[in-house]
Amino acid sequence: MNTIVKRFALAFLCVSLFAVAAQAETGASKTIGHGAYALTISSDFNAVGSTSVTVPLNTEVSGRVPRGTVSSKVFTSGETVLFVQRIATPAANNYLRPLGGSKVAKWGKDWRENAFTVSAADTTREFSQYLGFLNEQGVSVASNYTVKMYDQIVSPSSIARVLVFTPANGGTLPAAPSAAALYTLAENK
Repeated sequence: MNTIVKRFALAFLCVSLFAVAAQAETGASKTIGHGAYALTISSDFNAVGSTSVTVPLNTEVSGRVPRGTVSSKVFTSGETVLFVQRIATPAANNYLRPLGGSKVAKWGKDWRENAFTVSAADTTREFSQYLGFLNEQGVSVASNYTVKMYDQIVSPSSIARVLVFTPANGGTLPAAPSAAALYTLAENK
């Protein structure tokens, strides 16, 4: 009889510890976005706000200069800044070409990864708008950042992208290119 009580107590203790561990694990992250754009990030990141930027895209479609809209939700954790983005193009009969580059698994998804340098003094119009947004929100902006860029095509005309800004002293990475250098819009045949 005594062993049955001990086994019950041990089983209860194991279940309780599992429940506490599960609660701690779910409290350590939060989900941003919906559907194919959903992303789970650490709860250490605090929301700063949202911003939207229009960028020109490279094209093979004659007679058009397409633009994409980059919608961002911005988060900070210490000096790290996270831009969780959706890039959408308005052309329904066009598609974004599949992306190349290093493939990595992160946040439970497969991404293309690249790393760049962004200088507050000399950067593309797109990235200068991101730094301007941070200034407007009262976030301290470093003079140089290493930016890890993670992106994936979600639909023929949209891309999910995450930019991870970390302060840097400069370095050997290339400068962040314009969106037109990264994404090409092609015509459906």
